[in-house]
This record gives sequence, C-alpha cells and structure tokens, in this order.
Amino acid sequence: MEGKMKKYTLDGTDEVELHIARDQATIADEVCASVSEDSFVALVLIGGYGRGEGGYHWVDGKPAAYNDYDYFLVVRGMSHRKARLLQQQLQPLAHRLSEEIGVEVDLAVLRSEQLNRLPFTLMHSEMQWGHRVVAGDTRVLRSMPAMPFDQLGKGEFVRLMNNRGALLLLNAKQLASKGEDMEEADRAVFFKYLYKAVLACGDALLAANDSYHPSYLEKLRRIQKLNDLPVKNFIDLYSTAVEEKFHPDHGSDMAKNLKKWQNRVLVCWLNTLSYFESRRLGTEVSDWNRYSCADVPKGQLESSSILRNLLISVRDFGISHSFRHLHWSLLYPRERLIAVLPGLLSCTQATSEIPRNFTVPLGMEMKRSWSESVELYLCAWGRYA
Repeated sequence: MEGKMKKYTLDGTDEVELHIARDQATIADEVCASVSEDSFVALVLIGGYGRGEGGYHWVDGKPAAYNDYDYFLVVRGMSHRKARLLQQQLQPLAHRLSEEIGVEVDLAVLRSEQLNRLPFTLMHSEMQWGHRVVAGDTRVLRSMPAMPFDQLGKGEFVRLMNNRGALLLLNAKQLASKGEDMEEADRAVFFKYLYKAVLACGDALLAANDSYHPSYLEKLRRIQKLNDLPVKNFIDLYSTAVEEKFHPDHGSDMAKNLKKWQNRVLVCWLNTLSYFESRRLGTEVSDWNRYSCADVPKGQLESSSILRNLLISVRDFGISHSFRHLHWSLLYPRERLIAVLPGLLSCTQATSEIPRNFTVPLGMEMKRSWSESVELYLCAWGRYA
C-alpha cells in the first residue's frame, strides 16, 4: 500500500483506519485474482477515501465505511474491446464485494496507454490531485497531463449538478410511491441523496466564482467567503451536509419530515443551477421551459463529432425520432438529460401530463404523465450519467 502515514478519513480512530485498510486489502486481493499478472498495473482508490476524506459510522459498536469505494483498475496491453469486456466481467465481483463489505464498490477499467491523453474532466482532475494506490505501481498516474482545477470546463459542473439532481428525482419517485412511510434503510438513502445534492451545489457555487477545490474543509472555508449566495441559509445547510458525509447520523434523520427536506434541497438545487448557468452562459437562466431547448448549450462534449452524436441518437432513440429532431440528435445525448431535469423536478406527481418540450428530448413525441417521464429520464440517465 501507498503511504503508510496517509489516512483514509479526516479524524478516524486507529480502529476505523484499520477497518478500512482491511476492506482495501480484501478488495485488492479479489481484483488482482481476477486479472492476469501480465495485464495488471495498479488498483487506484479515488474519491473521498483516496484523498483522506472518507466517511465512517458505527454499526453495533463496530466501525464501518459509509461512502462508496471507487476504483480505477489500470491495465496494460489490452485493446479497447478487451478492456470493455473486462469491465463487464468485473461487475459481478463488484456486486459481491459490495454486499460482503457493506458499501458500494465501483470498479472502472482504465488502459495505461490512455493515461497520457485522458480527457480533462472533474473526476480525472480530482483523481490526479488526491488518490491512493492500494495495489501495484504507486506512480501509475505519473504520465497523466496536468489538470489544474482553475482550467476545468464549466460543463463539468453542469454534469455534476445533473447527476446529483437525478438523485433528487429518485427521492421524488420514492415520495410519490411511499410518502413519509419509509423504512429506516430507505430513509437513510433518501437523506444521503439530499446531502449529495447540497454538496454538489457547493461545488457549483465555487466553480461559478472560479474558486473550486476538492477538499471539503477547504470548500467550506471558501464558501464562507462568498458574497450574495443565491440560497438562503446555504452555509448552515452545506455545513450539515459536510458533517453527514464524514459522520452520518441516521438517528437524527429518522425524525425529519421527508417532504419538507426534499423541497428545501430542491429549491437549493434549482436556485444554484440558475445562478451557475446564468454565469456560465452570460445571460439570465430562470425559465426552465426555455432552458429545455436544444439551442441553449449545456457544455457537454462540445468537441465530440456530430456524426458520432447522430449515430448514438439513432441507436438509442430510433432513426425516425432522430431525424425528426436533428436539433437534438446532433448533440451528445447528455444535453437532453440536463435540459429536461429542472422541469421534471419542478413538476409534481399531481401533474397529469408533462409538456412535449420535456418528453421529446427523452425520445417520446407525445405528452406523458410525470411518472412515465421520470422512468424515461432515469433509463436514459443510466446510459449517459
């Protein structure tokens, strides 16, 4: 393992750190056994645990990780096709490890030959800044190009806000089906999604002011210095979300009103997205009907090939729909998701029909009910998140 003195958490005890280290050893052993020695380069832990900001809680008096374990498995000498096949083959292992360890384990395959030309994304930039090699070559990422945070494309934060907004949509779906009557485990996930959305709002606010940083303690310090925040009492809400990331308190969440908290965070997310997009685009963004149009750029893979985008659209939305709506089909499909999400979140279950300007980007010509539109969105989100 890399760096014996480096911790997985901010303030975890020796018992907490030992538990997480044992998790890493278990996962590394299983992954290494699933890849040939000639192909294996390294297993890289990214995210909070990789940079020493992982969360933990206590279950029956014993420490347990709380956040996901996210990894890049770096391999060499593999074609794109073989790497994709390995990715598929690792999914059952990731699922089994998730159940065995008790937190989600995500394994993504990365070819070492790609490292010197990785796209400049938020995830890759954060990986470069803070990671931990749990097995293999500790200098595996040395060939990555420099990815300074102040040069990140703003579209990366639009993507982040969309992915966290999708979690709010999952919450809305849960509320529509179960109301306040949720089991303890469901409530824990519900609030985990809420806090993730709040944290993303913090990232977007910092990025809009050209002051993004990956460390949550530094983020909080910088947010406290911002003026004219678009969300009332945001610092209190953000501080709560940060604390819950490091030390989740499910007991206190059990007594909270789900609908009230969902609405509070939803307003926060919508106001933050409006603030961020207004700054990114240089014009006011507050009308989600207007925002749902294809001619409002969402900053997603702007350098991608128009022909490639069209072929993806034909594959996933059908030839007839794609050519009828070329204004969408020539864009990368994630633009569709970003366009319609604020509108879907602004609607309620009681809405009988969702307007065509929100359903057409999802591949449907006619109006649809809220629940049908949500299912369409979540299905597409699974492909393009």
